[in-house]
Amino acid sequence: GDGTVGWVLQCLDNVGQDSQCSNPPCAIVPLGTGNDLARVLRWGPGYGGDEDPLSLLRDVIDAEEIRLDRWTVVFRPISEDTPEAIGSAQMNEDNAQIFVMNNYFGLGLDADLCLDFHNAREEKPEKFNSRLHNKGVYVKVGLRKMLGRRMCKDLQKEIKLEVDGKHIELPPIEGIVILNIMSWGSGANAWGPEKDEKFTKPNHWDGMLEVVGVQGVVHLGQIQSGLRAAIRIVQGSHIKIHMNCDVPVQVDGEPWIQPAGDIVVLKSALKATMLKKSKMKRRNTERESG
Repeated sequence: GDGTVGWVLQCLDNVGQDSQCSNPPCAIVPLGTGNDLARVLRWGPGYGGDEDPLSLLRDVIDAEEIRLDRWTVVFRPISEDTPEAIGSAQMNEDNAQIFVMNNYFGLGLDADLCLDFHNAREEKPEKFNSRLHNKGVYVKVGLRKMLGRRMCKDLQKEIKLEVDGKHIELPPIEGIVILNIMSWGSGANAWGPEKDEKFTKPNHWDGMLEVVGVQGVVHLGQIQSGLRAAIRIVQGSHIKIHMNCDVPVQVDGEPWIQPAGDIVVLKSALKATMLKKSKMKRRNTERESG
């Protein structure tokens, strides 16, 4: 899954220059729930176990090497209390937590749903053993959120967004998603189809991020089912968010409640070379050579 891909890339970062091959290209067998990076790189929405492993390995041999931009996300709370380190975060001397982001970063509603799902899975991990069940739980969590208290209502009043040094006015929203890849929430294209000249066509190697807004649970469901796109807000390479209150956040599907403070997203010096599955079917070279 996407979390495992992030962990593998982090392990390769840690080994770094000490290894003989410091930046080996990585292919993905999509065994997770969302598999968003695998979708973008054409490895499919999910491996069902019915494909011949040798065929997979042949696809890896034929795959194209591509670059994946990676981003540093720095969380700096206003509070003087030292926050507890979360998951894959690194801590620095001024209480900031630092993550590496490969896919996307969510703030508000998207992260709130992600957190509820994460908590349900932590409580009964044995039940989360199939992609279908996992998606069913996610839908249930969304319906409950629609009927219950809206934690992220009027999020635009609680945060300030600055991109590449410019203040960005926000529309009425309950969530923000910052995209590095054009697949989010199990294959949805939150950015939407190309429709205007105001924005450049996004990709995962252009050194740019796409910022979109989500208006509510219904809008989120429409995005995930392909009926609507999110609200396009801005593109940029240096993003700063100031939060006046505690807000749910998630980095590549790892969610938590982030205390009030500042968040900065900037280009990481770390590199990743990924393998993108070829569109063409492999030719039978043995028969041709014979």
